[in-house]
Amino acid sequence: MRLTRGADYGTRGIIRLARISPHAVTLVSDIADAEGLPESYLAKIFQELAKEGIVRSHRGAKGGFSLARPPEQITLRQIIEAIEGPIALNRCLTLTESCDKLECCSLYPILAKAQQQLLEMLDTTTLRDLADGAALPLGDANTPTVKT
Repeated sequence: MRLTRGADYGTRGIIRLARISPHAVTLVSDIADAEGLPESYLAKIFQELAKEGIVRSHRGAKGGFSLARPPEQITLRQIIEAIEGPIALNRCLTLTESCDKLECCSLYPILAKAQQQLLEMLDTTTLRDLADGAALPLGDANTPTVKT
Protein backbone atom coordinates (compact mmCIF):
# COMPACT_ATOMS: atom_id res chain seq x y z
CA MET A 1 0.00 0.00 0.00
CA ARG A 2 1.28 3.42 -0.88
CA LEU A 3 -0.24 6.69 0.22
CA THR A 4 -1.14 9.08 -2.54
CA ARG A 5 0.52 12.43 -2.99
CA GLY A 6 -2.73 13.95 -1.71
CA ALA A 7 -2.46 12.11 1.61
CA ASP A 8 1.20 13.10 1.90
CA TYR A 9 0.49 16.77 1.17
CA GLY A 10 -2.63 16.85 3.33
CA THR A 11 -0.85 15.30 6.29
CA ARG A 12 2.10 17.65 5.97
CA GLY A 13 -0.24 20.62 5.65
CA ILE A 14 -2.36 19.76 8.68
CA ILE A 15 0.74 19.10 10.79
CA ARG A 16 1.95 22.58 9.85
CA LEU A 17 -1.47 24.00 10.76
CA ALA A 18 -1.33 22.29 14.17
CA ARG A 19 2.18 23.62 14.77
CA ILE A 20 1.15 27.21 14.02
CA SER A 21 -1.66 27.17 16.58
CA PRO A 22 -4.62 24.90 17.09
CA HIS A 23 -6.99 27.88 17.15
CA ALA A 24 -5.36 30.16 14.56
CA VAL A 25 -6.99 30.78 11.21
CA THR A 26 -4.25 30.30 8.63
CA LEU A 27 -4.19 30.85 4.88
CA VAL A 28 -3.58 27.81 2.69
CA SER A 29 -0.98 29.88 0.83
CA ASP A 30 1.03 30.30 4.05
CA ILE A 31 0.90 26.56 4.77
CA ALA A 32 1.78 25.70 1.16
CA ASP A 33 4.72 28.13 1.16
CA ALA A 34 6.05 26.82 4.48
CA GLU A 35 5.86 23.19 3.30
CA GLY A 36 6.82 23.74 -0.34
CA LEU A 37 3.48 22.37 -1.58
CA PRO A 38 1.29 23.41 -4.53
CA GLU A 39 -1.30 25.83 -3.12
CA SER A 40 -4.23 24.93 -5.38
CA TYR A 41 -3.83 21.20 -4.69
CA LEU A 42 -3.50 21.76 -0.94
CA ALA A 43 -6.64 23.94 -0.99
CA LYS A 44 -8.62 21.07 -2.55
CA ILE A 45 -7.27 18.65 0.05
CA PHE A 46 -8.17 21.00 2.88
CA GLN A 47 -11.73 21.24 1.50
CA GLU A 48 -11.94 17.44 1.85
CA LEU A 49 -10.61 17.67 5.40
CA ALA A 50 -13.26 20.33 6.11
CA LYS A 51 -16.05 18.07 4.78
CA GLU A 52 -14.89 15.39 7.21
CA GLY A 53 -14.83 17.80 10.18
CA ILE A 54 -11.07 17.76 10.67
CA VAL A 55 -10.47 21.38 9.75
CA ARG A 56 -12.81 24.34 9.65
CA SER A 57 -12.98 26.67 6.66
CA HIS A 58 -13.31 30.40 7.39
CA ARG A 59 -14.47 32.73 4.63
CA GLY A 60 -13.93 36.42 4.20
CA ALA A 61 -11.08 38.88 4.58
CA LYS A 62 -9.67 37.00 7.55
CA GLY A 63 -10.45 33.63 6.02
CA GLY A 64 -8.41 30.46 5.94
CA PHE A 65 -8.42 27.21 7.87
CA SER A 66 -8.23 26.18 11.50
CA LEU A 67 -8.44 22.84 13.25
CA ALA A 68 -12.03 21.77 13.92
CA ARG A 69 -10.99 19.87 17.07
CA PRO A 70 -8.02 19.86 19.40
CA PRO A 71 -5.02 18.09 17.78
CA GLU A 72 -5.04 15.34 20.41
CA GLN A 73 -8.55 14.38 19.20
CA ILE A 74 -7.54 13.97 15.54
CA THR A 75 -5.87 10.71 14.56
CA LEU A 76 -3.59 10.00 11.65
CA ARG A 77 -6.12 7.45 10.42
CA GLN A 78 -8.87 10.09 10.36
CA ILE A 79 -6.66 12.39 8.30
CA ILE A 80 -5.64 9.73 5.78
CA GLU A 81 -9.14 8.29 5.40
CA ALA A 82 -10.63 11.77 4.96
CA ILE A 83 -8.38 12.18 1.93
CA GLU A 84 -8.11 8.65 0.55
CA GLY A 85 -11.10 6.75 1.89
CA PRO A 86 -10.95 3.53 3.92
CA ILE A 87 -7.54 1.93 4.27
CA ALA A 88 -7.15 -1.64 3.03
CA LEU A 89 -3.96 -3.53 2.24
CA ASN A 90 -5.86 -5.71 -0.22
CA ARG A 91 -9.36 -5.70 -1.69
CA CYS A 92 -10.30 -8.80 0.28
CA LEU A 93 -9.93 -6.75 3.47
CA THR A 94 -12.58 -4.20 2.53
CA LEU A 95 -16.18 -4.40 3.63
CA THR A 96 -17.45 -3.81 0.11
CA GLU A 97 -15.67 -6.69 -1.63
CA SER A 98 -15.67 -10.36 -0.90
CA CYS A 99 -13.52 -13.23 -2.04
CA ASP A 100 -14.60 -16.82 -2.55
CA LYS A 101 -11.09 -18.03 -1.64
CA LEU A 102 -10.97 -16.71 1.94
CA GLU A 103 -11.42 -20.11 3.58
CA CYS A 104 -8.45 -21.63 1.73
CA CYS A 105 -6.25 -18.54 1.38
CA SER A 106 -3.07 -18.63 3.42
CA LEU A 107 -2.31 -14.98 2.64
CA TYR A 108 -5.53 -13.53 4.06
CA PRO A 109 -4.77 -14.04 7.80
CA ILE A 110 -1.33 -12.44 7.39
CA LEU A 111 -2.73 -9.43 5.53
CA ALA A 112 -5.59 -9.11 8.03
CA LYS A 113 -3.15 -9.06 10.95
CA ALA A 114 -0.85 -6.55 9.20
CA GLN A 115 -3.82 -4.30 8.45
CA GLN A 116 -5.03 -4.53 12.05
CA GLN A 117 -1.60 -3.50 13.33
CA LEU A 118 -1.37 -0.66 10.83
CA LEU A 119 -4.81 0.67 11.75
CA GLU A 120 -3.99 0.43 15.46
CA MET A 121 -0.86 2.51 14.91
CA LEU A 122 -2.75 5.09 12.84
CA ASP A 123 -5.57 5.20 15.43
CA THR A 124 -3.18 5.81 18.32
CA THR A 125 -1.06 8.45 16.56
CA THR A 126 -2.63 11.85 17.03
CA LEU A 127 -2.07 15.12 15.26
CA ARG A 128 -0.61 16.36 18.56
CA ASP A 129 1.99 13.56 18.40
CA LEU A 130 2.88 14.48 14.84
CA ALA A 131 3.02 18.23 15.50
CA ASP A 132 5.24 17.67 18.54
CA GLY A 133 7.48 15.27 16.63
CA ALA A 134 6.72 12.53 19.16
CA ALA A 135 5.13 10.05 16.77
CA LEU A 136 8.22 7.99 16.06
CA PRO A 137 11.42 7.56 18.00
CA LEU A 138 14.23 8.75 15.75
CA GLY A 139 17.31 6.60 15.47
CA ASP A 140 15.53 3.26 15.86
CA ALA A 141 17.12 0.85 13.36
CA ASN A 142 13.67 -0.43 12.33
CA THR A 143 12.18 3.03 11.87
CA PRO A 144 12.77 5.01 8.69
CA THR A 145 13.81 8.61 9.14
CA VAL A 146 10.79 10.85 8.57
CA LYS A 147 11.15 14.37 7.21
CA THR A 148 8.40 16.87 7.90
